[in-house]
Amino acid sequence: MGKILDYIRLSFFACGLLLGVQIPAFVSDFGQALNAQLVEANNAIGPFQKDAKKYFNNDLAKLIKHYENLGDEIVGEGANHIQTLSQRQQTLARAVDEFSNSPYLFTLRSELHTIKQQVWHRFEGQIILKTDSITAAIITAIIIAFIAELTGFLFMVLIKRVYLRLISACE
Repeated sequence: MGKILDYIRLSFFACGLLLGVQIPAFVSDFGQALNAQLVEANNAIGPFQKDAKKYFNNDLAKLIKHYENLGDEIVGEGANHIQTLSQRQQTLARAVDEFSNSPYLFTLRSELHTIKQQVWHRFEGQIILKTDSITAAIITAIIIAFIAELTGFLFMVLIKRVYLRLISACE
């Protein structure tokens, strides 16, 4: 029985290593996706920023106001779209900046769920043996092994208590 438990512990540790070594690859892919989305957002808002620079002293808000005040419903809707593009570009620029400061924490607590889901859906397991990969793998393996060991211990304590209650009830 002792050997089986040792193999189970080792299996949990190995699974933790394999999971942990994936973390830096996912974080890297998430950062690349953020950068790609920012490039697209910059390309989308670029022509409007040029117009704002040319006609409104580089003030995009004045360009949007101008479009809204033209009285044309279609152009007014366009102003809303420009505003949306501008907000998206600013959000992504802040996200890329925060990601560059602390990639792991930003990836963990980021509110950009759609980008995370896109990255996750096309993520393929990679084993990149760099210092951060090895560190993440070891930490994850230890945590998973500890949780598995603690769960097993608590399960055994529960079984022992139930067993002792059954024996005391039978006597």
